Amino acid sequence: MQLSVKLRDGFNDDTVSITVNGKEVYRKSGVNTDLTISFADAVAVPVKNSPVTLEVAVEGRQREQKEINVRATPFVEVWCTAGGMELRASKEEVPML
Repeated sequence: MQLSVKLRDGFNDDTVSITVNGKEVYRKSGVNTDLTISFADAVAVPVKNSPVTLEVAVEGRQREQKEINVRATPFVEVWCTAGGMELRASKEEVPML
């Protein structure tokens, strides 16, 4: 199985980390959203079991954690807003704008 995580809107020269079941699978500085397509970066994570605990953190700002049933919803989009962070899981990949 594979968990696909896309960083979408709200990233502005940020350091972002992604963990799955407590193991860091992504860390990058200088993450910026391309506003023309609402996309900053993506990572595909192989997983053996489902569900998993996904945590996305923007250093110094937001952090969100969610249990993801990878068998049912293997695609997750991350949106940062003034009010917080949303992890949106779906069964199909959402097309880019």
